[in-house]
Amino acid sequence: MHNSVQDLRIIKSLGAECRLGRAPRVIEVVWHPPVIGWVKINSDGAWKHAEGVGGFGAVFRDFKGHVLGAFSSNIDIPSSVAAEVMAVIVAIELAWVRDWKHIWLEVDSSLVLDYLRSPLLVLWNLRVRWLNCLRCISEMTFRSSHIFREGNKVADALANHGTSLTQLFWWDSAPPFILSYCSSDLMGLPQFRFS
Repeated sequence: MHNSVQDLRIIKSLGAECRLGRAPRVIEVVWHPPVIGWVKINSDGAWKHAEGVGGFGAVFRDFKGHVLGAFSSNIDIPSSVAAEVMAVIVAIELAWVRDWKHIWLEVDSSLVLDYLRSPLLVLWNLRVRWLNCLRCISEMTFRSSHIFREGNKVADALANHGTSLTQLFWWDSAPPFILSYCSSDLMGLPQFRFS
């Protein structure tokens, strides 16, 4: 309902209490590339409850924002949290085998960041792989950070694509369905979050 000043005066004259809603807070969200020599991973997980399908994915980019690789995969555990965790596990495993040892992991899940600090909170059926993932991280130069989902559109697209797959798929360069998001990130175009 949109109230005009006149509507508010009428309501006030009738003795009713007026509570004006607060203005939304606008947050500018911008993706930033890593420094030279580092690889930045943006990962995400998705669970489509209505269809009963899940997926996860991640993108690996260099200091110029160029895609070094990306992957998508399905997941059969009915949980968005499990999908987020698997995205990180597989991303770190793939970085490890490619000998990328300076890693900046950026996720839109605060829970995943909590799990990096408190690994025993991870779902029991993923704990062994999570602990192996943390062992790899301990031998890397590693940092992690949070980004709002509005700034994680590349990884979100990869995770949603994973819901349609039957196994993990790797791309050596950006697949066509993420190119527009990669370009926006590369140009430093802001996304906006309203809260």
